[in-house]
Amino acid sequence: MTIRKLRIIEFVIIGLIANSLDNIIAIKFAAGVQLTPAVLARIFLFVVPFAILSELIVDHPNFWKKIMKFLKIEIQK
Repeated sequence: MTIRKLRIIEFVIIGLIANSLDNIIAIKFAAGVQLTPAVLARIFLFVVPFAILSELIVDHPNFWKKIMKFLKIEIQK
């Protein structure tokens, strides 16, 4: 299995499923909202961009190197 396939699997499992469950639990217990298909669809629509940001961009191996280079901060070894 390639690294790219592993990152996509990680994105689906952690990014989408785990974050969706987290939001469902928070909404159900904190707000007491009835979980309808419309509510679940909205949760999923909010989860997707944050999952992309966290799993595919921030967790990328070169993300912090590029940020530090952009900010002109040297990384000490």
